[in-house]
Amino acid sequence: MKKLLFLLCIALFAKAGIAQLHDGYLPRNYQKAYNNETRSMDGKPGKAYWSNHSDYTIDVRVNPESGLIDGSETIKYYNNSPDTLNRIVIRLYQNIYKKGNARQWSIGNSDLTDGMQISKLEIDGNEYDPSSKDVYHSATNMSVILKNPLLPGGVSEVGIDWEFTLPQKRWIRYGQYNEGHLLAGYWYPQIAVYDDIDGWDMIDYVGMVEYYNDINNFNVNVKVSSGIVVWATGELQNPEKVFQKEIAKKYEQALISTEVVNIITQKDYENETVTKPREMNTWQFRAENVPDFAFAASNNANWDAVSVVVDPKGRRVLTSSVYPEGAAHYEDVAMIARNAVEYMSFELPGWPFPYPQVTVFANGRKTGGMEFPMMANDGAPDDYADLQGLTFHEIFHNYFPFYMGTNERKYAFMDEGWARYFPTGFLKKYAPGDEYLQRTISSYENFAGSENELPPMIPTYIFNDNQTHRMAAYTRPAVAYHFLRETLGEELFKVALLEYMERWNGKHPTPYDFFNTFSEVSSEDLSWFWNPWFFESGYPDLAVKDVTDDNIVLIEKIGNIPVPIELIVTYTDGSEEKITRNARVWKDGAKVVSVQLFADKEVKEVRLGSELVPDSFRDNNLWMD
Repeated sequence: MKKLLFLLCIALFAKAGIAQLHDGYLPRNYQKAYNNETRSMDGKPGKAYWSNHSDYTIDVRVNPESGLIDGSETIKYYNNSPDTLNRIVIRLYQNIYKKGNARQWSIGNSDLTDGMQISKLEIDGNEYDPSSKDVYHSATNMSVILKNPLLPGGVSEVGIDWEFTLPQKRWIRYGQYNEGHLLAGYWYPQIAVYDDIDGWDMIDYVGMVEYYNDINNFNVNVKVSSGIVVWATGELQNPEKVFQKEIAKKYEQALISTEVVNIITQKDYENETVTKPREMNTWQFRAENVPDFAFAASNNANWDAVSVVVDPKGRRVLTSSVYPEGAAHYEDVAMIARNAVEYMSFELPGWPFPYPQVTVFANGRKTGGMEFPMMANDGAPDDYADLQGLTFHEIFHNYFPFYMGTNERKYAFMDEGWARYFPTGFLKKYAPGDEYLQRTISSYENFAGSENELPPMIPTYIFNDNQTHRMAAYTRPAVAYHFLRETLGEELFKVALLEYMERWNGKHPTPYDFFNTFSEVSSEDLSWFWNPWFFESGYPDLAVKDVTDDNIVLIEKIGNIPVPIELIVTYTDGSEEKITRNARVWKDGAKVVSVQLFADKEVKEVRLGSELVPDSFRDNNLWMD
């Protein structure tokens, strides 16, 4: 009976214009969620939707010389699910550096350790031995069989004491980059996600996959030697107790300043006027409704900051640049970050930046970047436009996946695709002449249809090839989002995007929730677009099939990926005509589309395509009389 009702619902929603994806196929775990009414076929959270969360209180001591981090944490874990939990799964990301553990690439031997060392594990007053039969380990997950199961609506209190050493030479998203200059991400034991789709998230961290966390609250105290400054997720609670008077004054000034404030310079370090002159300082941070917590520490980094208004009520966000002396262009990064946050808040996506601050930390390398809530761990590329794009990309992740709570471990395109696409408009505004979109489309065109290209809907953790991962998670979805925007039009695209964000921020949306929200808002079954771009293998290939005697150009769709039509028609009188049709011309499954030219002119040449339309075989794009 349940199955019959479910199929009936699908049929009804199909009549209403909701996307019927991939020939009606829906994985069994998703069918279960719809049957349980935690999600609905129109893309909205179901009436029975739930998600769990935690409150973290962490005290940590950091040795920036050795990279040793030791901490003690208490976690209150709230079971909002209807299920009784017989175990709790704890992530130990740091064990990617444990000797003998699985990794997707070689990191040598210099940074290998014995992994996260746990000296205390206590749940609801019961002590557990991490090496006992009630605690079992995979590469980076530790599952604890509970002596007292956690009931629906219940709260468990988890206490853990632990230590590990940051990597010194081979950094995977975090580490000590030189003596006294480090960023700690993936640094504390954390509760894995338990959701309505898969139950416990048991995907191990072996290199490629990144985020999937509940939305949590953090109170974190970071204890370091005097002279060392700490920046972190959230807001600093005690600036007057850790900074000397002049630095504290400049920090307060930056919170409301529209001009960049040089809060800490090399001269301040030389004069020993940065932190309070005691043996140790404790930096207190609080962060609410965020999926993770990261911090940076340095005894030599410059700190620039400026603030920006992000909504009509005048709420301000602080944007900071923290960088070693000589990092290329980083004297501009606080303002680049400020411009990025303003663009995101008022243009695209057009949603006020959700957090009170964001800090861009320059690690001293030339390339690469990694996002954490309110923190970015970035290289310093020599090319100025590349630096602008990198800064925007990593800051944008504060929306996707952090604010939205998406599962990047399974569907990285739900955040990396947006973060790859949205710098397009920002760079057009602030780096005119940079061909960012053209490079993205060219990259997709060159790889599309190759043996190693896989559809984005294949779960990301299955990928074991970096090129395949980059194409499926970043490039192909970025191009798809671009053509979706062109197809729907600017206004409708933005309405649908904001509705999706309104429905799902702070929750755990799936690709189906995203697809169905856009289809519902647009009142159109967009499965003709979703299926080829996200579910199918293939490539884009349009061809000029023929030009008839009555000046009709026949455009054939040979590949399965729907892309726009762009024509440049040259007539024998020397005049030219440009004709464009968005990808919707392929909506009804047509294989050939007719384009009417001027009837009273003689056609000399028809050229199909452009650098902004990917086409895997361009040798069939030209017709000449």
